Amino acid sequence: MPVLLDCRLVAREYLDWVAREKLELGFRPALATVLFAPRKNPGSLQYRDLILKDAERLDIGGLSLEAAGEGELVELLGKLNADPKVTGVMVFYPIGGRFSDEDLMDLVSPLKDVEGLHSLNLGYLIKYKRFLDETRGIKCVVPATAKAVVKTLQHFKVRLERQFVAIVNNSMRVGKPLGLMFENLGATVVECYDKTRLEDLRDCVRRADVVVSAVPDPSFAIDPKWIKPGAAVVDVSYQGNIDVAALDPNVAYATAPGNRIGQVTRAMMFVNLIYCAQNLKKGKDAESIGRGLPAGL
Repeated sequence: MPVLLDCRLVAREYLDWVAREKLELGFRPALATVLFAPRKNPGSLQYRDLILKDAERLDIGGLSLEAAGEGELVELLGKLNADPKVTGVMVFYPIGGRFSDEDLMDLVSPLKDVEGLHSLNLGYLIKYKRFLDETRGIKCVVPATAKAVVKTLQHFKVRLERQFVAIVNNSMRVGKPLGLMFENLGATVVECYDKTRLEDLRDCVRRADVVVSAVPDPSFAIDPKWIKPGAAVVDVSYQGNIDVAALDPNVAYATAPGNRIGQVTRAMMFVNLIYCAQNLKKGKDAESIGRGLPAGL
């Protein structure tokens, strides 16, 4: 039987860190959640409510905002960027509107980007830059879901260096940044997605020492027989891409259906909020990070 990765435990440890660091700030950080009303779905609503409950438990300010249209969304993001009372901004993707999600990601100030999806923050990830200014302790923000996967595996001492990793997702929010993180840690990575042939997907998963699946399609499933003995399996999807009960008993690690990575993702988002708060606390030093950005960002 695989060792089940206790995501609840990992999340609790990071939320405890957030609670301690928050006391050192000298002010109460605030997170603004933003939904695009025409495309909101039950999953986004549930996720928002969980985040706001976490914020309340941590005594962090939580704002629940919705935009009725894309013009209103762009205007709202501009106001939140300029609001000194708002420490972090989280937008629920996909928007599914006229503007691409990637363009909208760059409308959130990189100094308030708790999701780590602004091009500036992703650029630091590509360069494996961990600190904006190490002497001042200003840390870079990286995508929360990808960070949650890596930190959970590291917590349970799953080997990543020189391992073959198959990621079944290539989105900007999960697969792409996660692949970079694994490569930065010395792994060899392949990303599979909806254009990958089934036989190639099967071969990559069969070879993988670590398998991460994050396909938001309830009809999609990975055959448990593809997972080799000794592998680690992380199912990021909400509905479940892999039947853990059907895995080979010699699979080393797996996430459990009732104890998913999403709670670690929320914890990492609050870790990023603390980083943003610490950066903003630096005042002019932090403001210099955003110099040279396009107008309006």
